[in-house]
Amino acid sequence: MDYFHLPAISCFYSNEKNLKSFSAGEPVMLAEPEAHFEYEMILVTGGKGTATINHKAYPIQEKSLIFISPYEKHYFQIETDVYCRYVVTMSSDLILSNIRDVELAAIFVQSSKRFPHVISLSSQAYNMLLPLFERLERENRNKDAFYISRSASVVVAILIDLYRTHPEMFQGKLTQASLAVINAQKYINEHFSERISLESLATQNFISSHGLSLAFKECVGISFKDYLIGIRILEAKKMLVTTHKSVEEIAGAVGYMNVNNFVQIFKKKEDITPLQYRKKFSA
Repeated sequence: MDYFHLPAISCFYSNEKNLKSFSAGEPVMLAEPEAHFEYEMILVTGGKGTATINHKAYPIQEKSLIFISPYEKHYFQIETDVYCRYVVTMSSDLILSNIRDVELAAIFVQSSKRFPHVISLSSQAYNMLLPLFERLERENRNKDAFYISRSASVVVAILIDLYRTHPEMFQGKLTQASLAVINAQKYINEHFSERISLESLATQNFISSHGLSLAFKECVGISFKDYLIGIRILEAKKMLVTTHKSVEEIAGAVGYMNVNNFVQIFKKKEDITPLQYRKKFSA
């Protein structure tokens, strides 16, 4: 689903200087944007600090490559005067539609609790990947014809080079169960507005409901139910800040026929109501 100012992929370079001058020499806290919708891939090109993702702390410095999903709370503590990085954001639609090799796509959409969100690249890998991130930034700055398709192809090149230099970041050849999970994720991303059950997806993928449930928890790090709710609430948040649709219309568009049930679930996930979310972020 497209939104008028949320691109399928974006890339920008940030060179933040003299960070300590604002904090009397103490580490600077850089929080995530609260309206956080997409998958992120960050290449650190300068500076030093700590990335905390899902309450787990990782040291970061030059040559650190970071992967973050839309469902993971994160923030950064920067310990140097300058912090430089490339930030790539991608929608799940772009990832699942353009990265044909599921072993590569899985690094984004199947990050289990054991997934190492941060990798310290070898010099060989860094020197291979840096020009590709520079290319991504140029594509998204210039926005020439077919820049989204070209950008998606550059992301695939990044993942291939990463796979060849740091295969430990990937699951390797996926099992039948993990392939079933990928297929279920694709279906949910394309049909989240419809009635979806674990049983129907299990039947489609020739696996038992119990087997798919266990595989979902193992591969994605959250349950099938939580993933489905997460996708629906994520899409609702996008519509709240990019359209003028009513809360009742948005509830129906993301698969909730009962608007009160939608509001209750939304508030449980976000700690505010849909209307409060719209007022907070639509500006």
